[in-house]
Amino acid sequence: MFFPLLTFVRKKIRLLVENKSPTASESKALRNERQKLRQYLTIWRKEQFELFPGLRERIGAFDPSQPELEPLLLPSSLSQPFRTKYGLDNLAKIEYSLREGRAHDALDDVRKSIKIFNHNLNFKKTFVHGQRPNTRAQVFLRTLTKDKIGGAEKYRSERKALLALGLSETDETLQDLQDDQLWSKDSSRPARLGDSRKEDPWFWHVGRPSGLTETEDKEWDIERKEFH
Repeated sequence: MFFPLLTFVRKKIRLLVENKSPTASESKALRNERQKLRQYLTIWRKEQFELFPGLRERIGAFDPSQPELEPLLLPSSLSQPFRTKYGLDNLAKIEYSLREGRAHDALDDVRKSIKIFNHNLNFKKTFVHGQRPNTRAQVFLRTLTKDKIGGAEKYRSERKALLALGLSETDETLQDLQDDQLWSKDSSRPARLGDSRKEDPWFWHVGRPSGLTETEDKEWDIERKEFH
């Protein structure tokens, strides 16, 4: 499906727009990304309206200079009655499957980011001494913290769409994820008193995603072992 590419470019544009004092090169990059997105949207709309012509009536007025604000009209952005009205029920199932995979990918990113953060934090505590090295290390750790939060935000975006497509709020595999859960116990040091009663956050114990191919199933097992 074409929407991952569209959402990627839209995200790049949002990041550029957030800069209130852009340089000349950043302003040029923003123009180029918007032009690119406009081209992608033209292709997207052509294919979308050929398959689902009824969606034309859902397109309202929008500013062509800000294509990132134009709705993509994905099934997850429409209520169930509207999805049925426009013949999007099967497409909703496809989007659900893709979003589910992307949500698990995001959780993988979160887990990896946490492991990298923990490793660098331990390295700093053990080997980094002096004010200037500590300051540099602290700046680097803040960057790694942003990586953790970025992965969590990606997961939350996918989960929000999945909820719109029918995922239960009480689903035990794809649960709500908060920033204060972005941690794990440090397995590199001896256990301390009370550690055995302190469990890692839920996403370290999520079940295997559904619908995996045999190859994907083996890869998931390998990654699972690496995380624990």
